Amino acid sequence: MKKNILLMGGVLILLLSACSDWTTPEPKQIEHIGGYATMDNQESEEYYESLRAWKATAVNNGRPISYGYFSNWAPTGAMRKGYLSALPDSMDMVSMWSGTPRKEELTEAQAADKAMAQKKGIKLLNVSLLSHLGKGMTPESAYEEVNKKAKDEGWSDRQLQEARREARWTYWGFTSGDFGGQDLYDAISKFAKAYYDFLVEHEWDGLDIDWEPGMGFNDADGTFNTHTMAHFIKEIGKYMGPNSDPEGKGHKILCVDGLFSHFGDDIAPYVDYFIEQAYGRMPYMSVPGDQYQKLVVCENFESSFSGGGQLLRQAAWMPGNGGCKGGVGAYRLDNDYNNSPDYKWMRQAIQINLKVFEEWQKNKDKPKE
Repeated sequence: MKKNILLMGGVLILLLSACSDWTTPEPKQIEHIGGYATMDNQESEEYYESLRAWKATAVNNGRPISYGYFSNWAPTGAMRKGYLSALPDSMDMVSMWSGTPRKEELTEAQAADKAMAQKKGIKLLNVSLLSHLGKGMTPESAYEEVNKKAKDEGWSDRQLQEARREARWTYWGFTSGDFGGQDLYDAISKFAKAYYDFLVEHEWDGLDIDWEPGMGFNDADGTFNTHTMAHFIKEIGKYMGPNSDPEGKGHKILCVDGLFSHFGDDIAPYVDYFIEQAYGRMPYMSVPGDQYQKLVVCENFESSFSGGGQLLRQAAWMPGNGGCKGGVGAYRLDNDYNNSPDYKWMRQAIQINLKVFEEWQKNKDKPKE
């Protein structure tokens, strides 16, 4: 069962031998090669099958991942910056900062690009600044009555906004107005299931909860705080994330980024990865449950893409407790396409990320002198 996988479009050859050795990649520099993205034959199918098998070695934190936020999804024209399929084949996971449309909302080009990225085993996540109950999942029909009344009676914008908030709460079953009441927790449970159903129906691979109260969003309505968000994580964790998959057969990914250190250790079993926005610096956040194998460290390529910022140092970093980190990544990863070669810094970071993991594996069981 020898398999030699050439990661086309990347800078790695992962020499993967028998099935038991999938987690011990040996990265080597090669020239920039492309081509499989436009091929459809038996050779390319075998390549993609092997590539997906290697990607699966990251399941349940089997190895550190490569990750990024993709901010300008526009897969049209000769310029391939907006294509998910132009990412290095060795990328593991992408949070779709530019949105995760419903199936019927995808253009033909987006549908083809999404399918190719997922064929390569790249996990595509919905990402949301989850600031209030029902965000992104409340149907417009819930607002029809108040919209009509506002138009007929000439309401102010503030009156309409408050009425729409009440209508949204009512739709999800939060009617008491008591932010500590059971009906709010029940409504959040309903919202969590609806969110999971959306991911399944529209074939996205997971959810990245961007939790930044007081700094990352301005549309909070009091329904989400540290306690109620923890409840949401545990509820959606019934259907996705590691807690939903005790036998390790595979599941939709659940991530939390932003201020995850505010949560207690009890949410750690529900989360695949905690994404630290370590922009321009090395990591310092404490990880719930001290599960540093779930910590993905990210640089900011909104501002640092040309010089790489701290990305390569972050790729080389390992926790001081002797454990292994969860991975490395970048915000607005697609800006790295502008470098030469395209995705210059991420390609190097992927190689370093795997190299330090290989060294960690070799040394973890050695007796201390």
